[in-house]
Amino acid sequence: MTAADAADAFVKCCGSPEFGRRMAAARPFSSFDDVLAASRKVWYDCPVAEWELAFKAHPRIGDVSKLKEKFASTASWCEGEQSAAQASMDDATINELAEWNKRYEEKFGRVFLICASGKPAHVILAALKERYPNEQDVELRNAADEQQKITEIRLEKLRADLTAKL
Repeated sequence: MTAADAADAFVKCCGSPEFGRRMAAARPFSSFDDVLAASRKVWYDCPVAEWELAFKAHPRIGDVSKLKEKFASTASWCEGEQSAAQASMDDATINELAEWNKRYEEKFGRVFLICASGKPAHVILAALKERYPNEQDVELRNAADEQQKITEIRLEKLRADLTAKL
């Protein structure tokens, strides 16, 4: 891959252009563990403005229509990440999640970010309610940590996609 293609691929995993550029510049990697280690270093060294860009690359938990419309390049990845939540939602949970998402966004100015892979909706809703009282700086770090978890899952998906093309 060219550096530009690699940067684009890494942005697809994270949502931050700076993360993509730094990861592309950090190549070559000798193992996937090295990719993960680099991603952690790069992510936490990125400025907060880049974190915010990455956070904006996520739909609300449970908002499949927005996911497909706004995030077409990562929709299949996101949909798979949210599949347990989607499968476990009933109308009451959907409404409560929408209400708490709105509260969270009003308080923190961003979508509630959680690594949703394998988590049913009631667990996500409980986490949202638990994190809501946090101070802005604590919640920024929580969101950054969740973003890194999501990025690592997507790096694995990128690796699988690239391996399949060989």
